Amino acid sequence: MIVNKNYYPTSLGFSAVSQMRDRFDTLQVQLATGKNASQLSELGNNRSYDLNLRAVKSRIDGYSNSIQMVNLRLDFLDNAMSQLDQLEADTRSSAAPGGYGSDNINLTSGPALAESRMQELVSVLNLDVDGRYLFGGSKTDAPPVASVSAILDGEGGRDGFRTIAAERLQADQGADGRGRLTVSRVTDTVTLDEDGSHPFGFKLSTLSSDSADVSLTAPSGDPASLSVQFTGTASAGDKIRVGLTLPDGKEQVIELTAVDGAPSSPFEFRVGASAELTADNFEVALGSALDHVGSRELASASNFAAAENFFNGVGETVQRVDGPPYDSATGFVAATAADTVFWYTGEDSSDPRRTVSARVDEAVRANYGVQANESGIAEMMRNLAVMASSTFSASDETSGDRFDYIATQQQARLAESNNGEPGSIEMITLDLGLARASTSAAQERHTAHGSQVDELLAGIEEAPIEQVAAELLSLQTRLQASYETISQISQLTLVNFLR
Repeated sequence: MIVNKNYYPTSLGFSAVSQMRDRFDTLQVQLATGKNASQLSELGNNRSYDLNLRAVKSRIDGYSNSIQMVNLRLDFLDNAMSQLDQLEADTRSSAAPGGYGSDNINLTSGPALAESRMQELVSVLNLDVDGRYLFGGSKTDAPPVASVSAILDGEGGRDGFRTIAAERLQADQGADGRGRLTVSRVTDTVTLDEDGSHPFGFKLSTLSSDSADVSLTAPSGDPASLSVQFTGTASAGDKIRVGLTLPDGKEQVIELTAVDGAPSSPFEFRVGASAELTADNFEVALGSALDHVGSRELASASNFAAAENFFNGVGETVQRVDGPPYDSATGFVAATAADTVFWYTGEDSSDPRRTVSARVDEAVRANYGVQANESGIAEMMRNLAVMASSTFSASDETSGDRFDYIATQQQARLAESNNGEPGSIEMITLDLGLARASTSAAQERHTAHGSQVDELLAGIEEAPIEQVAAELLSLQTRLQASYETISQISQLTLVNFLR
């Protein structure tokens, strides 16, 4: 007996074929894209795991991008610090006391060469990468250092270093050029006094003699005073030494030598017929020695002191002499942006490295900020500015001594022995090297971690091509067989049976 056509499971067959067809389409997509799913929902129970891994991957990529940016800036900073180190070495090596050159050519070329080096220094300090200035700490949107012309000569009605240094020189030399010291004599005693309690001019520090014919009163009091009393006429060759502290903190000793005949230098005094006459001659010689040193060593030391006040370092303010009048000034006044060119206008942080920071790992930050007012850079700017603002000539008898003093100070202030000081060019370079080391170590960790995450994601998201291809071929065979079976079943009708 033939039951109705539902006796044959055609509906179930169609459903099975439909499912195989859907699976066939899915496998074709997987084969074409290499992915297990085109939508997150198709991942089933693995979707939350996939989302977590994707979040981890995103953080790793973010850190890697940050490291790439930091390394780019560190590359530029590394090149810049190399230039600064070379510039420091060149400035130090060219500073040769007594090295006036043929026909004293170095006396005239020295300031021009220093100004040219200042131009190079300012160019490096105003380096920018894609509009971001690197030597202004966290202030990255404007050049941190003024132009050389503005620094030296002023701009827009504001004074530059040459004006500030000239005012300081007046304050240090005083009206008579003797460094704010007063020489006086009463009978056989010569007294040397500071003219007040202020930071300018010579400061009395020591007094000594190898003569048996003098009685000394060492510097004391505030303002300080010393005295030399002649108890005899003194003998030729006797020496009296007066120690002075210059405005830049360096020590200068005036050594006066007794002679029998007429003095041949400002540092000699004639032995008199009596103690009083010898004291009179000593007074004259002491005044001449102060004139000599005041126009030479004091003048150069004054320029360095002015540079200390003008080229302010970290946490320091720009100061200038409180005047006019300047030759009798007794103190400083804080400079303002309205009356003085500020050489540096970037960030002024006590911890320059932390002014620019980037997170390169969960608990690691790379600190690579640099400020142009750090000690090593500011010191080089001061030394170059002092030389650049000086004027020498073969006809000026003070030029040689002033040039020698500046050259000697440049050698000392820019010496390799200062490399270990905080803020030196070498220490800045070392700090930046540590920042690069931290970014390199972090990048290695991110690379290793990223590879692990990629493998885990591939296990969830990637479709194994060989497996997909094999399943696709198997399913294709089954589909063809199913189509043939269904086709045959569809022919099982009563009409066909009766035939």
